[in-house]
Amino acid sequence: MKLLLFLITIATVGSQNPDECPFMCTCTQDKKVICKGLDRFPVGLPDDMKDIVFDVSSFNNFGKNSFQTFKNLKTISFINSNFTSINPCSISDLSNLTKLELSNVRIDQIETHGFSHLSQIKEIVMRKVLVQRLHKYAFNNIKHVDKFVMEIFTAGNMENFVFHDWLNMRLVQLNKFQVLYMKSIPFKNFDAIDQFEITECTFPSPMCGLKDILRNPSVKKIKLHENAIDCSCNTKWIFEVGRSAKDFRLVNNTCSLNSPSQLATREVLSINKNLFCKTDEVPTCGDGTYKTRTPSCQEFPNESHNAGTHRHVHMYTLCIVAVLSVASKLKG
Repeated sequence: MKLLLFLITIATVGSQNPDECPFMCTCTQDKKVICKGLDRFPVGLPDDMKDIVFDVSSFNNFGKNSFQTFKNLKTISFINSNFTSINPCSISDLSNLTKLELSNVRIDQIETHGFSHLSQIKEIVMRKVLVQRLHKYAFNNIKHVDKFVMEIFTAGNMENFVFHDWLNMRLVQLNKFQVLYMKSIPFKNFDAIDQFEITECTFPSPMCGLKDILRNPSVKKIKLHENAIDCSCNTKWIFEVGRSAKDFRLVNNTCSLNSPSQLATREVLSINKNLFCKTDEVPTCGDGTYKTRTPSCQEFPNESHNAGTHRHVHMYTLCIVAVLSVASKLKG
């Protein structure tokens, strides 16, 4: 009996030891945690960890405010991983974070406020990322960030206002950003951006929101280089703004294959601006005033990290009940 109590005591003390690491994770003395091969968000992460790396992991989803309890967290890295969903407010309000990195990652969908209220971060870098669907306000309220880079980023479906409310950023860089289907206003409310670069990207829409950014005097330097642009009446503004006095470089951009056949593959600035619109066609981008209400994080319920697992257990239970019910009737 004494031996049993001793073993229970040791197990209890061991589970509360801050030096222990979750299963499939390694914790180093410099407060770095590396997790490999996970199928759910780990339980028991050290409260004082500074860096965390998820490598070769596959989650159903992240719950709301997954990282907020880790006040010392400086960097988050997702590498070679797959995620069903970045839920609302999953990666949010991380004021101490200095770097957020996604590399070679596949995500089914990034929901509203998936990445939100991120400020004072030196770098947000996303390379080789594939997303099936980007919801409204997926990247919302990003402020005071030194460098935001999306490189080799592919999206299947992009709604309006995906990139919303960005302020006081030194460099925003989209490189080889490919979208298969997108609404016309992906960018909205960009202010005080020192440098905004879009290079080798394909946008199958007139990008009406970008028009507002280019006309915003607080966005200092803009570069559009070697992009495939949907040339239509709604993108006539690119031709007009491209020759304005603003520090705006429009170099080697061509009309995409979505453009009218007589314009496709032609260099944008080589086209007579009158060819952008048909005789009776009127631009539909509007004047840039869009009345929308941005939902807050408080409006979204807290979700378990293992919501998918709970759903499977629930379905399994229902199946068992159904089988027992049928068996009972047959027996009767």
